[in-house]
Amino acid sequence: MSKPVTLKKPVQAHGDEVKTLTFREPTGEDIIACGYPLQMSGDGGGSFTPLPGVIAKYIARLAGIPPSSVKALCASDFQACMMEIIPFFADADTSPAPESGA
Repeated sequence: MSKPVTLKKPVQAHGDEVKTLTFREPTGEDIIACGYPLQMSGDGGGSFTPLPGVIAKYIARLAGIPPSSVKALCASDFQACMMEIIPFFADADTSPAPESGA
């Protein structure tokens, strides 16, 4: 789970004012439903471009708020949410840690 994002401008979700969003880790079902939130550039440089429409779907699904609430986010809050979601898709080193010893 990511750290909570405190919204600069709260939004309405499910009839309540929401001031903080916390994102759960995405599942395979989420990836199938939403796709990947980054597109690799075709220049071979290994750079990625965020896909706002896909990221909006992840914000809704992973924070448990309706899409209409995501659309109401101010730009800086959307950006902050995006920065919490992108790391879920970053390559992680899954190799075991080297053992220390003599």
